[in-house]
Amino acid sequence: MSPLDSKYYPVAFLVLIGTAGFIMYSGVFVPKINLDQYKEVCLKYQAAATGTYSDKELLSLVTKVNYLFPDKVEDLNDPLEKEIKTCANVLSKRLSHK
Repeated sequence: MSPLDSKYYPVAFLVLIGTAGFIMYSGVFVPKINLDQYKEVCLKYQAAATGTYSDKELLSLVTKVNYLFPDKVEDLNDPLEKEIKTCANVLSKRLSHK
């Protein structure tokens, strides 16, 4: 191994770190979420008569929405996110009253 080869290790390490940072913070591999579909399902669940959908289905939707939007409704900036979170909160209250 020549002395010149050892000079490329720090450069290769920095390139590796830079690439990892780019992948982590660029959002390249972040899945796209269809918020309109979440809104549609939530409103369908909310408008349905009691007993149409199981508590497990309602809880599943509420849990997913709370995972996607952990902030309070007042702290969300996007109107669609606010509407979905508000709908999920209504469903959550419906579940807690049973």
